[in-house]
Formats: sequence, structure tokens, C-alpha cells
Amino acid sequence: MQTSGTSSRRASNALAPARTVTRRDAFRLLIGAGVLAFASPVAAFATSQSDIDAAQSDADAAQSQLDQISQEVSDLSAQLSDTVGQIDDVSAQIDQTQADIDAKEADIEEKQKDIDTKQQEIEQKQEVLGQRMSSAFKSGNASTLDLLLSSASFEELTSNIYYLDKVSEQDNAMIDEVKSLKADLETQKAQLEDDKTALESKQADLTSQKDQLSQLKSEQESQLADVQAKQDEAQTLVDQLNSNVQSLIDQRNAELLAAQEEARRMAASRSSSSSSSPVTIVSGASGSQAAVISATYSTGSTGAGYCAAWVSNVFANAGVGSFGGNACDMYWSYCSSSDKSSIKPGMIIAVPTEPYSAAARLYGHIGIYVGNNTVRHCLSGVITTQSLDSWISQFGVSATPRWGWLGGVALA
Repeated sequence: MQTSGTSSRRASNALAPARTVTRRDAFRLLIGAGVLAFASPVAAFATSQSDIDAAQSDADAAQSQLDQISQEVSDLSAQLSDTVGQIDDVSAQIDQTQADIDAKEADIEEKQKDIDTKQQEIEQKQEVLGQRMSSAFKSGNASTLDLLLSSASFEELTSNIYYLDKVSEQDNAMIDEVKSLKADLETQKAQLEDDKTALESKQADLTSQKDQLSQLKSEQESQLADVQAKQDEAQTLVDQLNSNVQSLIDQRNAELLAAQEEARRMAASRSSSSSSSPVTIVSGASGSQAAVISATYSTGSTGAGYCAAWVSNVFANAGVGSFGGNACDMYWSYCSSSDKSSIKPGMIIAVPTEPYSAAARLYGHIGIYVGNNTVRHCLSGVITTQSLDSWISQFGVSATPRWGWLGGVALA
């Protein structure tokens, strides 16, 4: 027996994980074994299809909300990961900058040592020169005067004066050289201090940036924790609603199976009382292929999932008789051939099971061959015309399609 949504599910193959059993049109079955054929009143089920549909609607809405929250969790996780990456990068820059600052401080210390050394040299040379000049002043510079007065000639006097000037120039030049070196070292030290200051400024900026990122990370972690808590709540709700839907389907299935068993029991009782199968054949009717084929076009839909009921109505409307059972029953009772050369207009074509829904797996699907390689059947509540080859291909995936005369009545 075919259930609602088969063609659309097959085309899209988009059932959600929660839909392990067909939900929207689950088990919209005409409970078989003669419910229609014997005019038995349709059972009133405690679980209605509208109950299942409403529960499924709630579950779908909750699942949609869960999907949105899960996407938000994914987005926040990605943002947090990016922030952590930025913090790691800034931390590495801070460490490198600190290493550069330490190196600059070491260079500054070395330069200061060199400056201190040069300062000592200057002080020592100035002290020596000062002592020399002080000694010369105190002694009246006798040695210098003696050197000048002892000159034997003007040329010697000139030479001695030049010598004394050179000694003084050398002393001054030596002091100036040391001062120049000291000044150069102080310039280098100043540049190092400027570099250090720039690095310290960069370090401060990086530290501030890291603090901001750390604050952002804390906020993102808090947001993520909140959304994950919502995700857990939504998942719990979805699980509960899906469980509720499944419970309703299981309950409905049990009711349907119980009703079917009751219908079969009633059919067996009627059969035993009439010493015949649960089939009512119009007296004197041999069956008309033309009438059956015509009835496939004039008989209305029995609703989604009621493929066997539609077949029964077609044969009843054609004046052939009333036949009970679901598609699986009719398959095993009347369909014996899978040889395409043997199929005749007016024959039923059926499978005992097909995979497109839980109900169809239990009760199969059935249609009527109307000739010209064409089958008509009630598919998802719609009377559909389909080629024989296509029908066999679509519904013969779990069991071999077979055909035969419904009720054993060969139509002519």
C-alpha cells in the first residue's frame, strides 16, 4: 500500500534524521482485509493523523530553532578561534619586542661603560696636563726658561719654541680626541635610548591590544557558553518532541495493525460462513476489461495511502465485485506472473513491499494495468498514469512486481 509523499521523497531524498518513519502521511491506510469490501465501519483511532501532524510540526519548528542555534554556536566558535589566534600573534610580537628592548638595554650598558672609560681617560689626561702646568707655574717654568735661554743661536731658540708648542699641541690633541670619542659614544647611546623608547612605546601598544583582545575573548567565551546552553536545551526539546512523534506513530501503527487483524478476523468469519474467499462477485458477471479500464478514469481517489482501497472501488464500480485486503494481501493471493508478455489490460499489478515509507514496507503498493504499457494507480492520494516499465522500476526495488486477475476473475 502506497503512502503519501512517496514521489516527492523519492525525488528529493531529503528526509530529516528524525523521519525514520514517514511522519506527515504515516500509515494513512485503509485497514485491510475487507474494511471497504464488507462495509465495516472505519475504526475510530485514539491517535489521529492530525495529532501526528501537529506533533511533527512542533518537532520541525524546534529542529529549525536548533539548527539556527547550532549555526550561531559554529559562528561564535569561529570568532573565538580567530580571537585566540590574534592573541597568540600579539603575544609573540610582545615577546619579540621585549627581547629587542633587552638587547637595546644591554647595548646601552656597554656604551655607558665605554663612555665611562673615555671619561676616565679625559680626566686622567687633564689631570696630568694640569699637574704639569701647575708645576711649571710654581717653579716659574724654569725648565722651559732654561731651555729658551740656553739656545746658542736664534735658529735654536726658534726650534726650542716650536718644540714646546708641539708638546702643548699634542697634549691638547690627545685630550680633544678622547673627548670626540666620548661624544660619539654619547651620540650612539642617545640613539640606543631613542630606539629603546620606541620599542617600549610599541610594547605598550601591543600590551593594550592584547588586553583588548583578552577582554573580547572573555566576552566571546561567555556568549558561546550561553548559546551552547541554549543549544543543549533546544536539543533536549527536539529529542523529546521527536520521541513524542515516534510514540504517536507507534501507537497509531499498533491501532492500525489491531484494526487490520480485526478486519481479517471478520473477513475470515464471513468467508467460513459462505465457504468462499472474502470476495463478492456480481452474479453472472464475467468481468469486462473495458468497464474496469473505464472505471480507473472515473473512480475518485480514496486518499493518500489507500491504493488497495482505490483498486477495490474500481472493480466494484465496474460491476466485477468487491475485493478486500491490502496490496500485500492481493499480491500473494492473485498475482503470480512477472512475465511481461502475459500481462493483460484489467490485471492488477502489485508489490508486497516497497521502501519509500514504513507503511509501504508493511503493505506494499498496487495499481491496475490498462493496456498500452500503462498503469494507473492511487499514488499519494493522486490518481496517476505511469508507464509499465517506469512502475516496475520505481516500485520493484525491494520485491519483484507481479500481476494477475483480482479475485481470480479473468476479464474479457
